Amino acid sequence: MNHPILFNRKSVIYTLAIWVVIIISHTVILSFFYKQSFNYSFTDSFIFNIYFGILTLGIWYPVRFINLKQSSSIDILLNHLGTAAVSIIIWYIAAYATLSYIFSDNQEYNAFLNNSAPWRFAMGIFFYTTTIFIYYLYISFRNIEEKVIQEAELKGLIRETELNLLKSQINPHFLFNSLNSISSLTITNPEKAQEMIIKLSDFLRYSIGGKEKQMVTLKDELHNIYLYLDIEKTRFGDKLNFEIDVPEECVSKELPNMILQPLVENSIKHGVYESTEPITIWVVCRVEGNSLNIIVKNTFDPESKSKKGTGMGLKNIQNRLKIIYRADYLMQVSSKDSLFTVSVTFPQNI
Repeated sequence: MNHPILFNRKSVIYTLAIWVVIIISHTVILSFFYKQSFNYSFTDSFIFNIYFGILTLGIWYPVRFINLKQSSSIDILLNHLGTAAVSIIIWYIAAYATLSYIFSDNQEYNAFLNNSAPWRFAMGIFFYTTTIFIYYLYISFRNIEEKVIQEAELKGLIRETELNLLKSQINPHFLFNSLNSISSLTITNPEKAQEMIIKLSDFLRYSIGGKEKQMVTLKDELHNIYLYLDIEKTRFGDKLNFEIDVPEECVSKELPNMILQPLVENSIKHGVYESTEPITIWVVCRVEGNSLNIIVKNTFDPESKSKKGTGMGLKNIQNRLKIIYRADYLMQVSSKDSLFTVSVTFPQNI
């Protein structure tokens, strides 16, 4: 921990201002209560207080050395008594010698200087006690400040770890399904298998390349969604149809990285897997005030038995939204009249 005064310009200015006030007050007291001339009063005040002001800079180091949490009360008391005794004696002798030399021809002032020793030592004790009190307050404040910063960094690290964990749970699930499809296509339709591999490669490049990005533009996410849907279109053929309605005002808005793909994947799982009829997926985007609203919906066959899943996709999205935006009301899910709908709101300028 750096010296609280020497390495801070504002602290130097404030400290000098305090000592100026002390010197002026001391001068006034010597002039009015001890009947000393202004010249003697000011010089006396200036020497004693400036010397102690310099001394306070050095007192920081024993204060920094004597740790209140790691030392016993007796050790703290003995260490400070010893430091105070040495510091005050050095201060008094240096100031006394300087003033005796300056005013060596004035016996009256020298007598006053000798007689004033008791209250000067009392003043030195007061200055020392006040100084260490201020230094310990500073150390306590800095420790609290550092603790707050460390806690904030820790929370940020935990938050980032949670987000990475949630994203890592999504990507292998999609990769597993895609590789299974490619494996089947290599036998039934090698050309489509090759096409799917190329598109999967582009998709994974986006996924891996965006790992360090917390937020991306909707334009980037949509490019990734087109890749994903093309992969699934290769897999399902005419059974899968999709329409994307995105006004120009939406494409520059921001949203979390890799958050749309599991929404579309969820639509395919609930719509395409078990249906015998063609299924359509709609992705609709709108700007509403200071938020981007995205609706992903799909038709499904109510007579078909929906493919069972763990619900991890939507749950992960909900958790990511809660971590990033600190709100748990941003996603709504509904299923009505052969239409499954997921609506997600992405606040802007978080």
